Amino acid sequence: MPEDNPLVVQSKTNVANTLRALAEGIENGNVSSYEINQSSNGSITVKADSSDGTARVIQTQTQMAGYTETSTQHIEKQPAEIRRETVKKLLDQGLTQASIAEKTMVSQKTISNDVKKIISSGTA
Repeated sequence: MPEDNPLVVQSKTNVANTLRALAEGIENGNVSSYEINQSSNGSITVKADSSDGTARVIQTQTQMAGYTETSTQHIEKQPAEIRRETVKKLLDQGLTQASIAEKTMVSQKTISNDVKKIISSGTA
């Protein structure tokens, strides 16, 4: 697909818009922390946490020859009981504890403790 193809231009525009929105959130004080990573497969991930620590957005865009995939996850911090339900579902999907920790806004140690509680309660 040539670089001047409208779809390629739109894909690059999506990344630029994400970065602009992140910059605006930082300037306005709505973002407390953020990470931007580019992996060896060409995917770009932008992760931003709200200034009050209760929400996270993770946007990932992967581009390969002839293929672009964009995903956005909106995450809210949850009370322990609700979080454990989410942890169980994410474990069932095969996610690692580290990945679950990122998606639930708690430490990997907290997820490890949640897994122990899930197993001891017999709901695993």
